[in-house]
Amino acid sequence: MIRSIISHFFPNSCLACEKEIDPGHYLCFECLNSMDGPIMAPLELPYIDSAFSYWKYESPMRELIHAYKFEDRPGIAHLFSNMTFEMMNTFLPATNVVVPVPTSLQAFVKRGYDTNLGILRFLSRKVEIRIENILSISGKTVPQSTLKMKDRIDNVKDKFRLKKKPSCDSVILFDDVVTSGATASQCARVLREGGVKDIVFFAVASAKK
Repeated sequence: MIRSIISHFFPNSCLACEKEIDPGHYLCFECLNSMDGPIMAPLELPYIDSAFSYWKYESPMRELIHAYKFEDRPGIAHLFSNMTFEMMNTFLPATNVVVPVPTSLQAFVKRGYDTNLGILRFLSRKVEIRIENILSISGKTVPQSTLKMKDRIDNVKDKFRLKKKPSCDSVILFDDVVTSGATASQCARVLREGGVKDIVFFAVASAKK
């Protein structure tokens, strides 16, 4: 009853085209089918043996990620897990240890949830992964999305710390979106210094040119 009243006065709309859609969905059928992917796109990043993204950071994926990170839509994590678990499966013969890129304290307080951990927890219900939340970020950082590419390395340089050593020397480093790659590379550098020998990086989407 309450749900139907809410749906009547506040109809659910597609995040990309704003077409009215059923409650519990984020994209209309047309926008979902228009997505360019999935495609396992290789990336080149310092300190990382191999890096991949699964989708391009363009509409409607761009609107999905923006809503997830900035519009209080934690449920989108479930959608991302459904969209990416097949790719995660391809890495598991090598290692099942997944290290999320950490969320800053100010971002966590503002959102009320950790975006990367949210996706991984849903993924862990579908594939055999071991989440090791062993990285932290210290001090204040400006959101990478607000900076020019040349400023992003300085923004995250020496900001990451290893809270404890990983359980093995081969890990999957995970982030929701990669842009310049500066954050992933700095996290990988810290993992290397902590004894990790093999690092695969996986992002849901990439805006890296």
